[in-house]
Amino acid sequence: MALLLSAQTGRASAPLAWHLTAVKAPEAWPAATGEGVIVAVVDSGVDADHPALEGSVLPGRSYVDVDPGAEPRLLAFGSDPGPVYERAFGQADPVGHGTAVAGLIAGSADSHHPGIAPDAVILPVRVLDDENRYHDSAMVGAAVQWAVDNGADIVNLSLGGHYDSPQFSEAIAYAERHDVLIVACTGNQQDDEPAEDVWFPARVADVLAVTGSDEHGERWRTAVTGAETDLAAPGANLIAPKPGGGYKTVTGTSFASAVVSGAAALVRSAHPEWSADQVRRALTGTAAAGAPGLGEGVLDVAAAVEADVSPRPPDPAEAEISPVWRAAATAAGGGLLGMSALLLRGGRGTRRGGRLPSRPRTMAG
Repeated sequence: MALLLSAQTGRASAPLAWHLTAVKAPEAWPAATGEGVIVAVVDSGVDADHPALEGSVLPGRSYVDVDPGAEPRLLAFGSDPGPVYERAFGQADPVGHGTAVAGLIAGSADSHHPGIAPDAVILPVRVLDDENRYHDSAMVGAAVQWAVDNGADIVNLSLGGHYDSPQFSEAIAYAERHDVLIVACTGNQQDDEPAEDVWFPARVADVLAVTGSDEHGERWRTAVTGAETDLAAPGANLIAPKPGGGYKTVTGTSFASAVVSGAAALVRSAHPEWSADQVRRALTGTAAAGAPGLGEGVLDVAAAVEADVSPRPPDPAEAEISPVWRAAATAAGGGLLGMSALLLRGGRGTRRGGRLPSRPRTMAG
């Protein structure tokens, strides 16, 4: 049964898409709508002119080289102020993937298809080319760090692959040190092929790894899952905006990740004093238990917003680092500190959500 937008939001009633009711977003909106939260969408760009997103998209930046030539170059368009760069790179989407992701996160409540966090703000960072691919993991890592430095509270990564990247991993560690939550999709595969491992970067311990579920609360048949999966969210037959106006139906863990990023925005909006770790534990700790392969279960954003999550005590291993060593690491530009953070995370026997893996994580490539 279609539900109506809560009168407590102060907006007109409208029928809601199935995924909104499945994760109980309407029940969360009286307490939080994402206001004051910035979600970076590291993707193919975002159409800032779409009616569902108009006024909610920051200028952003693009790392896509429009003229690679004989040698690939790492360029960062959008770094200079001005409408040409902002419109042509940060606020445009030649593919449509990033616009769909952004709409699922923060589509306006006045549209026919609101996002999970309709009052959140989108920071678009383009890394996917016109074929919806990225070819340099270090570039994506640089984009994540730029998003962190430019105000992101949450970074959505509806992308990934089979190979790990030290530079990309360090960017994730950088986000963690700056209290920014990273949400990423576990990946997609063909129906008739052997099960794939969870994609990188979702399999990194400090990333909230999201697989896709269907209307029945079961894993969508092409959604990758594994021991690293933290949470499931609707990822099949979702209605999302497309560049130039209008809507389309989308399916994949990319869009399940977007739903969870929107949910994280609601939790951060309701609890601005919470750390990224508390937000993460609220989402995983209140998930509705489901079938195998769904991590902690299917997202219940209303329960997450209402959750009471205490700060995590300091890690004893981190507390044992001497002041002299910390000073040396700071003098070295933070590189040593970043490496120590990666080593400490690699040595932990549990995910940050507290769930023991059923098997060791595998490293593709």
